Amino acid sequence: MRILVLEDDRVQQGRIEQTLLDIGRSRNLRLEIDIAKNYGDVEKYSQYFDNYQLYLLDLEIEGERERGFQVAQQVREQDPFTSIVFVSTHSEALPLAFRYHLSALDFISKDQPEADYCHQLERCLDYVLAVDKRENMRLFTYSFEGRRGFTLPYHEILAFETSVESHRIKVYYANHSIKTIYGSLKDIAAKAEKDYFVYANRNTLVSLQAIEEMTATEVTLLEGLHFPVSRTARRTLKKHLNV
Repeated sequence: MRILVLEDDRVQQGRIEQTLLDIGRSRNLRLEIDIAKNYGDVEKYSQYFDNYQLYLLDLEIEGERERGFQVAQQVREQDPFTSIVFVSTHSEALPLAFRYHLSALDFISKDQPEADYCHQLERCLDYVLAVDKRENMRLFTYSFEGRRGFTLPYHEILAFETSVESHRIKVYYANHSIKTIYGSLKDIAAKAEKDYFVYANRNTLVSLQAIEEMTATEVTLLEGLHFPVSRTARRTLKKHLNV
């Protein structure tokens, strides 16, 4: 499991890292922990946001009381499904998490007894592990020529479409979300599970699991997405859908 910690206090950095490592050893878990000591470090690690399964974020960083919320917002924009936990002494700030629409997994107080602190962290790890097991980690991880890509559950991905920008692809996924990445449809089709994504036209790959309806000229996906269907692609889609 890969974890990003945002904490600017040296003592608390050591505390949370050691607690996580102790839990990992006792549970035979392999944990990869990155620690961002300031916002500059966050910028450095942001290229890996798609790969972290858990974020443990302090709220006040370098005197800015809501910096943790702002970082969580950045994370959510790039990865809507990951687990975010706030670790702070400022419990009075917790309602702000709702204002930022962050869907935090938990809030851990630094002031509580050590045993409770450890237990709460362990519970968060258990949750992430349970989610991974439930999804059976059927994730599609994609990047193009070493550039920033994505990691998403297959069942959340609806379609890929070429962008007007060169070598860019639009990724349509759950909750009406869209992100643009470097890549090519040919490369995506080659790296994904066989026949999970099928061409609707030369500029669009769609998930067979997301198709709701198909006419002679158009395919309709979940969440109301519509894409044109070419004559050749329609024959292929009909074969896959047994219609």
